[in-house]
This record gives sequence, structure tokens and C-alpha cells, in this order.
Amino acid sequence: MSGKAGDEFAEQYVYESALTEALGGLASGAEPPMPDLVPGAVVRGTRMRRRRRAGATLGAAVLAGVLAVGGHALLAPRPESTPTLPAGRSTVWYPSLELLRSILPAANGTEIEAGNPRQPLRPGRYFRLTSADGSANDLYVAVSRTAVDPSYTHVTRACQDRAGRVLGSPWNSLITRCTLISHGSGSLLNYFVTGAAQPTPTTTGTPPPWATGVTYLTPGGWTVTVIAGRLDVAATGRNSSRPRTGPLVRLATDPRIFDAVKETGG
Repeated sequence: MSGKAGDEFAEQYVYESALTEALGGLASGAEPPMPDLVPGAVVRGTRMRRRRRAGATLGAAVLAGVLAVGGHALLAPRPESTPTLPAGRSTVWYPSLELLRSILPAANGTEIEAGNPRQPLRPGRYFRLTSADGSANDLYVAVSRTAVDPSYTHVTRACQDRAGRVLGSPWNSLITRCTLISHGSGSLLNYFVTGAAQPTPTTTGTPPPWATGVTYLTPGGWTVTVIAGRLDVAATGRNSSRPRTGPLVRLATDPRIFDAVKETGG
């Protein structure tokens, strides 16, 4: 074996011997004590559970806030808008007899009772208005959302708003001499209703229907219609005279009329 080869073999032997002794020293004797991992694991688990509970509480609070905001958005009053609908599609509400009596009590010289015309000019709920002089008239009071009727062409037989649009009303074609004036923040219409277009018996001498009408257009988009007169085509022998417009205007413009409709979900 040459000298160089012998030196390399000697160095490798010394290295392997030293490595064997080192490994043998690690394996001999008692094993070092292992650290106790249980307390640390318990602490970490407790921290994790606390984080999860905190996250769940925060999430619930955020969800509750979202629901609270959303619920407030649903319950908060929204600005009323004035819809534009054909007259035939507008829903009509009728106030109660008790409400009308509270607006026009009998102490003011008028008395309101339930009415039931045999042949009314227009369908709907009617009342009976008796004045201080004893004359009685049919009374029609209705509330609806303000609507226009662009399909109606006989503008002289209907009422119009300030923009010149024909207002949707079941009384169109019976309205004459409609006058529009301002009333507070709304508009007031004063007109007459005639039943000349309705066939009336000629043998009994029954006079043709007629009435005085007042319609109030509220700034919130409501239409309150009040008409009083002879509205029953089949009525005979009734002591009636043209009603005063003052009580009709009070009925049309009293806020309790359309407030009652809004309370019922109208």
C-alpha cells in the first residue's frame, strides 16, 4: 500500500472511530427527561376556545346590527309618491259612519246616517246627509290614490290637475264646471254632477240626479272625493235642496279621512 493511500485509509478509520464513539455516547446512560406537553396543550386549547367564543360573539353582534339596520329600513316611513295609474285600476276606500260623524257632529246642524240608494249613479258606499232645514241628500265619500286617466278624451266632463291631465275618477262623464283652486299645500276641486246622461222615468216625474262635488288632492298623493245631492236615480218624493259646500269641504280636507286609510294599510 503506498504512503498516500495509507494516510487516506488512516484518516477514514480515525473519522469512523470517532463517529462511532460519539453515537455510542449518546445511546449510553439514562435518557434525558421529556418535557411535559400536557399543560401547554391545555393552555393553547383554552386560548383557541376563547378566540372561537369571541369570534362567535362578534359575529352575532354584527348580524344583530345588520338586522337592526335592515329592520329600521323596513319600518321607517318612506316618502309618499304620487302614482300615475288609470282610473279603473285605482283602489277606493270608504270611511266609516263614526268617522264622518266625528268630523261633522250633529251639533253643527247636520246629521249623517247610513244610506242605501236603490239605483245609485255610481257604485260605492253611500250615506245620508240631513241639513238643519230638514232637507236630505245622498252623500258619497271615498278616498283613493291620486291617479290620472290619459285615455279619457272628454276633458269637459272631468276634472284636471294643474298640469292639465285628466284625473281618474268613477264620476268622469258626469262632471261639469270643474274649478281648481289652491287649498293649503294641496288642491281643491269644486264641481257639479249631473245625471242627464242617465235614463230617468218620465211617467213618474222623477227629477234627474244632480249633486255638488268637492275633491281634495293632498300633497301626499291622496284624493278625497265628497259628493252630496240627489244621487239615486230611482228616488222619488224626497225633500232635498242643494247642499252647502262648507260641510263638504270640511269632510274632504280633514286629515283624519286619509289617516284612517293609511292606518288600515291602504
